[in-house]
Amino acid sequence: MKRSVLISVPNSPSHPYIHKSVCFVTDRLLLDGRHGVTIIRPSHNPYENNLHKIVVDFIKGPWDFWLNIDSDNPPMNNPLDLIEYDRDVIGLPTPVWHFTGKEGPGERPVYWNAWDYVPEKDAYKEHEPKKGLQKVDAVGTGCLLISKRVFLYPEMQKGAFTRQLHEDGTVNKGNDISFCERARKCGFEIFAAYDYPCMHFNQLELNEVIRAFRNLYKVESNG
Repeated sequence: MKRSVLISVPNSPSHPYIHKSVCFVTDRLLLDGRHGVTIIRPSHNPYENNLHKIVVDFIKGPWDFWLNIDSDNPPMNNPLDLIEYDRDVIGLPTPVWHFTGKEGPGERPVYWNAWDYVPEKDAYKEHEPKKGLQKVDAVGTGCLLISKRVFLYPEMQKGAFTRQLHEDGTVNKGNDISFCERARKCGFEIFAAYDYPCMHFNQLELNEVIRAFRNLYKVESNG
């Protein structure tokens, strides 16, 4: 069945940057032919505001699915393939740089942004196994396919991507996990498509990279 898809590449008016690899992807998606595709590149600050403006347009428009691709986060395979699963929310896992300078078991310089909730710790852990289409509790928003039925639900129209804050105003949970928690609370299911990973372009300081991988080698050698 041919579906209509809104593809968004949000960016910032103060930093109107879209990596060329993302442009290559969106060009290919326009030529896919299986579905009707509309591409927008909205610039609004902050990021959550940009996403919420897209949601308003998505609800009013004729589209069946919304595919969001961050400006530095191109998928490596064709995300339109995933429409056939007709899931509520599917995240395309992205590698995230994560080095705190700490050493020891569990510390690693890169993780994939799909998680399971651990109730006893009120925290999230990286999902395993990383294979095929996996049901998870949360995914990152860098590359995300969402069915329209999610945003036709009234509670999901009330700032679904708004971050959760501590009492002192610091961030408790980011926009991605906050969105997924609200979606699950409304009865929707979250999936991660591990056969459809993304690239992720980051600016890194190479001495930090060296320290991170030395620590990883040390942990593996002692393990």
